[in-house]
Amino acid sequence: MGTFTPRVMRLLSDQLTGTPLREINALFDDRGVVLGPEQHRENDESVRRERMRRYLATLDLGNATDAQRLAAVLGDVLQKIIQDTATGWGGGDGLRDKWFQILREDGFDVDEANGIVRMGRAVAGLTEHALSALPDPQSIHDHLRRLGDSVDSDPRLAVSTAKALIESTAKCVLTAREQSYSPGAKVPALVHAAQESLGLAPKSVSDENRALRQALQSLITLTQSVTEIRNSVGIDHGAEEVPTWVRPRHARLVVGAAQVWCQLMLETLADSDAPWRRSES
Repeated sequence: MGTFTPRVMRLLSDQLTGTPLREINALFDDRGVVLGPEQHRENDESVRRERMRRYLATLDLGNATDAQRLAAVLGDVLQKIIQDTATGWGGGDGLRDKWFQILREDGFDVDEANGIVRMGRAVAGLTEHALSALPDPQSIHDHLRRLGDSVDSDPRLAVSTAKALIESTAKCVLTAREQSYSPGAKVPALVHAAQESLGLAPKSVSDENRALRQALQSLITLTQSVTEIRNSVGIDHGAEEVPTWVRPRHARLVVGAAQVWCQLMLETLADSDAPWRRSES
């Protein structure tokens, strides 16, 4: 997972030193980063670096959404470097390759073809369309980040996080639908309530659509299986023995099951033509 190390920040700072102020403003403004208060430093009279610091001052890089915004800024800068290299302007292949190397060494996922920079490859990826259903998908991003960090190195943690992803998604859906839930509600109850709120409960499907009804019931079974596996191998319960049989492949199976359910729920919530919207109107 990408980390905004001092050398990554120097990479950005050095590049912006030669960038016009209006372009610096556009880089951050276009990504929704707000300009903060003045950030003067002794022995640094660069107006451009001070402008960058003003934008950075409004970001909390421990917040997944803010971190994604800054990664997008890095990507926009890298795209300009790639374009300039192709046309013979800028720092040439050396500068481009330096950006590739540093960003990758510090955990970012870099697309060489178009310069897109991501925080890192998440094992469970949810589409931007699905995440757009939530006004603040920070909790979902946080779970996805943990999955990306743990599925190979700590598969038991990934299993626990997959269950937490389902739980958070269900709660977010219910909140978005303005439906309350008990603070102590278990995952099966949350899953059932969330599906019902979006017209995805198996019983809501007509007899003519038996295959769809079976598929929706299978989704419920998937979430139950994730919860049961987490209860037996997850890190949340003290156990006398460590379940050594758990491998990354098992974690990927559990994470994939959680992803299927969460993707459908959030896409249905985001769909302007979903049946639950028609029945509501």
